[in-house]
Amino acid sequence: MSATTLASFPRATPGAPAEEQAIAFEDDPRVHFDTQGGRWRLEDGDAEFEYEPSKAVWIPVVDEDLIRKQQAAYSVAGVDEETPAAPVLARTNKKRKEPEDYTSSTVGQPGPSTKRGKGAKGANNGNAPPVERKSKNTAVFVRLPFDATFEEVVERFSKCGLIEEDNEGDPKVKMYAREDGTFSGEALVVYFKEDSVSLAINILDDAELRLGDPLSRMSVQRAEFGPKNDDAGGAEKPRRVVDRKKTTKRIGRMQKKLEEWVDEDNFGPAITEENTDISDDKNSRVVVLKYMFTLKELEEDPSLLLDLKEDVREECETLGEVTNVVLYDKEPDGIMTVKFRDPVSAQACVLKMKGRFFAGRKVEAFLWMGKQYFKRSGVADDVEEAEGDEGEKKRLDAFAQWLFTEGD
Repeated sequence: MSATTLASFPRATPGAPAEEQAIAFEDDPRVHFDTQGGRWRLEDGDAEFEYEPSKAVWIPVVDEDLIRKQQAAYSVAGVDEETPAAPVLARTNKKRKEPEDYTSSTVGQPGPSTKRGKGAKGANNGNAPPVERKSKNTAVFVRLPFDATFEEVVERFSKCGLIEEDNEGDPKVKMYAREDGTFSGEALVVYFKEDSVSLAINILDDAELRLGDPLSRMSVQRAEFGPKNDDAGGAEKPRRVVDRKKTTKRIGRMQKKLEEWVDEDNFGPAITEENTDISDDKNSRVVVLKYMFTLKELEEDPSLLLDLKEDVREECETLGEVTNVVLYDKEPDGIMTVKFRDPVSAQACVLKMKGRFFAGRKVEAFLWMGKQYFKRSGVADDVEEAEGDEGEKKRLDAFAQWLFTEGD
């Protein structure tokens, strides 16, 4: 491949954003986006190249099959190409030599051979079939109430990740219909990234489509696609024609949207007025749950304290590792806190618990900002107004220290 040919390949400026790359490549039919590797690729005759965006260069892709064929063509009969040269093998054996066990019944028997011959386990002489590359599954299968709308599904599931779009810019959400055209209650949601699938299952499975409506509970599971049937008696089906120009634009548009997600953990879209409850401190690992109980309920049933803590822990552990659950039995607003091992799980908890109804009360959920102070039994430093501002500051600092260290 000459330098003149490489110079004719399209390229964007070094370090250009995804949308600019898509614009630079959209008019070249040889360029496509590899969704497996997340890179742009160019096919020029029998050669294939991969784009390195940081340096704005096209790098040849090594063909492993071609390398194996060349090795076979230049191999010498009776020589194992994978066996190291004699000096190297001697040094390796010296390093790996095990002390001989003179008490064992195996004295005098040869140790395990380091030679990788034809019969060696794991050796590949080129006869083994190539390993099939498993495609990524970015879809979830959902069971919904029969009156669910397309807009409701898109709005609810976009909380867990960026939903894939088609070439026209419409979200890839398929709502299946019965023969009479009415919604069957089943849908398929396709995400742009595979990680969003696990997040959607953890947050939205058995959750309400409409917060506060127990009749709108959903079932969410990873979509499973069975092998395609050969209806044509083994005949190969014609490949679907793909408009590479439109696909390139779509990939660039999706990459730009992904870059707009401001959270360093790639969790959630850019902060808006509607979800400011998780924007104050995205590194907080503590979630505050409000209106989980009443003081009267605790007085009537003392065992409720332990049962409630256990139920909340069990529910929250579906979102991540929980290190501590605290119930503040002196708070009339029914306050509980849940501490997670990582901030992402705490944010997922806020999205799942906020707006849910518990014992007829609408729960509020938000991240602990380090400024709130809650009261509970057994703590000597309850609020005493006579201590003034300095005493209040000491209590807040002590409370913050306890909350961040308890359960670790």
